[in-house]
Amino acid sequence: MFFFILVLALGAIGMLAGLNLLVFVFALLVAAILSGGLQSGPMMLGFQATPESIPLLRAGVEARLPVLIQQRSGGDALAIELRGTITSAPGARQFADTHVGHLAPRGIRLVHLTWAPLNRGVYTWSALQAESGFPFGLLGKRVRWKVHRELIVRPSHLELPPQLLRALGSCGLGETSRRHPGDDGEPLGIRVWRLGDRRSDIAARATLRHGVLLSRQRGRIHPPRVLIRLDLRGSSAELRERAISLAATVLTFRERRGERVRLDILGEGVGYEGVRDGEEALAKLSSEGSALGLPAISALPDEGVLTVDTSSAWDTTAGHLGAASTHVGAAS
Repeated sequence: MFFFILVLALGAIGMLAGLNLLVFVFALLVAAILSGGLQSGPMMLGFQATPESIPLLRAGVEARLPVLIQQRSGGDALAIELRGTITSAPGARQFADTHVGHLAPRGIRLVHLTWAPLNRGVYTWSALQAESGFPFGLLGKRVRWKVHRELIVRPSHLELPPQLLRALGSCGLGETSRRHPGDDGEPLGIRVWRLGDRRSDIAARATLRHGVLLSRQRGRIHPPRVLIRLDLRGSSAELRERAISLAATVLTFRERRGERVRLDILGEGVGYEGVRDGEEALAKLSSEGSALGLPAISALPDEGVLTVDTSSAWDTTAGHLGAASTHVGAAS
């Protein structure tokens, strides 16, 4: 505001002195830029940015990291650029950026930093920086915040042909059924888990004869339970990564069908229950595989076993999936 008053005063004096009107207009334009720049810089001192909940991250898929920004000052901050610094385990740095532009006084907005992780693994979101570069980066102000957020990037998924997915889902591994006895102990029927059943589904059956209730029974139907065993021994780093992606693909596919899944990484001796724990374990796995050398875990009595390795074999009926097989497509 000071610049505007000064230029108006000088312009009035100049016009009275016979100066050109274009000179006055140009001076007014310069004053507006300087005023905005000098105001925008100090206003960044009241700018606040806070990371929100991290979404699911997958290698090869562009991620949008949410950040809540707030302008606590009573003035405008212009031409705001927001940047996050992400560090991988070897120490390499990557950046996630977004253009915010203008944030009104006392304003609050949710913005997203775009980041495209190429590889699975554990990353650290270490810093967050906001910069007002108005005008042209000459009078801007930069503020930084320390951030310590662990980012777990899950393995990429592979594209599998639909016919193989159907074969993989119907191979019968881990299929269970429940026989329902009547009140007299004689079996009334067998209820088998079907695709689409939830884990909490309860089957109920009543037997009537001439309108008279003879028996009633209830039983919980258990979906198939599958143990996916990952074997990364004796192969190249590229095939090991494909095998890891294949295991993650099968884990997700079978759990989406409503089945119960476990993951066994050969050499760790630990069973990871469900897709979340399994994929996070795969994300943290080194490229050489497990170095512990522990024996494989035992399958449960009603649990089928699918072995995923780096070979070229592919036999869904025998529960053997090879990442080097021609059936396995590229990462999706």
